[in-house]
This record gives sequence, C-alpha cells and structure tokens, in this order.
Amino acid sequence: MIAQKKQRLEQMASTSRLWIFQSSKKISGELFSHISERLDSFLSSWAAHGSELFSGFDIRHDRFIIIAVDEALAPATGCSIDGMMAVIQELDQSYNLDLLNRMKVAYRQGDEVRESDMNSFREMLVNGSANAETKVFNNILGTLGQMEGEWEVPVSKSWHANLLS
Repeated sequence: MIAQKKQRLEQMASTSRLWIFQSSKKISGELFSHISERLDSFLSSWAAHGSELFSGFDIRHDRFIIIAVDEALAPATGCSIDGMMAVIQELDQSYNLDLLNRMKVAYRQGDEVRESDMNSFREMLVNGSANAETKVFNNILGTLGQMEGEWEVPVSKSWHANLLS
C-alpha cells in the first residue's frame, strides 16, 4: 500500500517531526478556510530534493497551526523547511497573525486559550492571577507523539517554569 502524501495528524506516526505556530489572532470562520486552503495547497506539493514529503496539518484551539512531516518516509531538508517557513511568513503577513513571535505565552483561563507576552505573564505569576498550576502550551516540541502529554502542561512542568522566579 502506498502512503497518502497528505494526512490528518491523527493518522501520522508519533515520531513525525513537528512545528507549532501560535497566532495572536483567533483563526476561525473565513480566516480558518483561507489558511486551510493555503496549507492544503502547499502540503500537496511539498517535497525535499524531489522526494514527496508525507505531511499533515491542523489548526487547534483557533490559535495554533500545527504542521508535521513523517521523516521515516522522507526527511525534510533545509530547502523544504525554508519553503514551509515561506508559506508561514506569507500567512503571517497576509493576515497579521504574529506567528513567528516566540516571546508570547499561550495559557488556559477556564475553557479559553489566552495569550500574553512573556513579561506580562511573569507579572501574572507574581500577582497571583496565574500560578505554577496554570496550563500553558509548550510550542517547542519536536515530535507529534510529544503533543499527547507535553503540549498543554502546568507552568511548573514546562520551560515556562523559569518565569516563576
């Protein structure tokens, strides 16, 4: 059986390489449709040195664009990753999403996912409006399998813990 080139993340190997991009703007409605169409188009032709890349994407919590590639089938290379980043930059600029700003913290407040810059989040930890048990999103994971238990975690169990002191 030949593997499908584009897959749902749930169908991909847990070892698939992962990129998570956090949007400052909610991705819903027409914006969701536009971004999904652009990513579908890109992933359908994504290749590395002539080898098709077996990949997938998802938009979760109206805030995160998640892209994965199964490198056991064909590895992403510098040029292919540059191509993906060009599409992310294009989406970022077209829709003013702030996708490449790594100085933001996404966290849960009740059922809602909110965002803050790191300094403001540190202040929230100091003044008690957030604490070591506040759920944050760890967007620096390397594989799809890590998302299950390491993506949404308490501050105390993530790299965000360094903001506690």
